[in-house]
Amino acid sequence: MSNTIKRIATTTLLAAGIAAGAAGAASATIVNIGGGTWDYGVGGGTVWSDYYHGSSCHSSSVSGEYYSSSGATAAGSWARASAPDTWMVDHSYWNNQC
Repeated sequence: MSNTIKRIATTTLLAAGIAAGAAGAASATIVNIGGGTWDYGVGGGTVWSDYYHGSSCHSSSVSGEYYSSSGATAAGSWARASAPDTWMVDHSYWNNQC
């Protein structure tokens, strides 16, 4: 795994039965990691990854229906990425380097 991209979260929604039971439910997490704050999850038809780092260039990205990246983001700003979620597997990523 690359040192510059940290793959941390995988949210999986496998079967129609699970989807039906969790319809509309959001799965969100906020953690302090890599010297910053990461808000990521799936809900409302969207997979997102928002990463804040106060002293380092950074980025965030997601893989849902398609791949989306915040691109390089200056220290002190939120790096935000989102995409429509999938019925199967969505991934959220953070990166504390540029």
